[in-house]
Amino acid sequence: MAKTKWIIEPSTLTIYPKRNLRIIGIIFFVLIAAFIFYLSRSIQGYSYGLTFGYYIFMLLIPLLLVFVAETKIIFDGNSRRLYKKIGFLPTGSIAFDDIASVQAYEILGSGFNYRLFKKSNRHGKGLIVSSGYSKATNANLIQFQQEVLPKIDELVFANAPFIPKQAIYDFKFFKEEGGVYLLRDNKIGSLIIGLFLIGITVAILLTPNALSSEGSIKRLLITYFPAVIGLALLFAATSNIRFDKTQRKIIRSTFAGRVVKEYPFDDLIRFQIIRKTTNLIYSGTEVRAEIEIPAKNKAITLILKNFIGTKKIDRFIDEANTILGRI
Repeated sequence: MAKTKWIIEPSTLTIYPKRNLRIIGIIFFVLIAAFIFYLSRSIQGYSYGLTFGYYIFMLLIPLLLVFVAETKIIFDGNSRRLYKKIGFLPTGSIAFDDIASVQAYEILGSGFNYRLFKKSNRHGKGLIVSSGYSKATNANLIQFQQEVLPKIDELVFANAPFIPKQAIYDFKFFKEEGGVYLLRDNKIGSLIIGLFLIGITVAILLTPNALSSEGSIKRLLITYFPAVIGLALLFAATSNIRFDKTQRKIIRSTFAGRVVKEYPFDDLIRFQIIRKTTNLIYSGTEVRAEIEIPAKNKAITLILKNFIGTKKIDRFIDEANTILGRI
């Protein structure tokens, strides 16, 4: 069964990314209605007023699904704007010139859909423009890629002006000293918490008969687990990353400079943007550098910075690319 629906016209593209919810909503509607009818016939003294109340309340969910299934994304080439509607209700619009890209977006590590991203927030959640797919071989997905994506390129990007990136001279995320750019990162909190957790373990070890009433496994966990977490935080707090323009190297120092690893600028493949969730709740976005290691014929990823929001990520990447000489 096809998931995403669309209508292609000479100057308009209309996409229904959630049309598959219609069948789900109808099925739930029938099942709930049958269940309430069964209750009204089989339970003695069942209140018809209560039955009507169930219809009103319980059928709201499937009816809402049917309504949401009529969500449509309209690319209007005449006005050069994108319009979003849920059923007959308009819910917003975006100028074509404000659109950065339409690309695949991973869903919980088990599938993906296509989303539209604005220039003002290229790395946010984006606007969903297709249903979700679990396999790249899905027939509806292949058809979407062959028909819809080229039409979006034609309407949105074909006549868009090319605006080259500008080099940056006032750095917000790096501190420059003699051609070496230190990545700014506030680690005082990690240092304090790390020392505190290690102090808990030390206090337990110095206290006679501490936790003597606990089992051996539980005693070991309570005693040493804080120290393990504390050492990890200290490791992070005593690490730094520098971009050395003179040597053209990315330098990562750990344990207050005792361990140093260097990676040539030319071995940096790309920046990765990793959106993280904890229990399905957004918990931040990581920017990583994917670096090739020619001697080992493999690539590693180096975590550069964590962001709570996503609107400053482009600025950070532009600063890094300026230092790298790519802008």
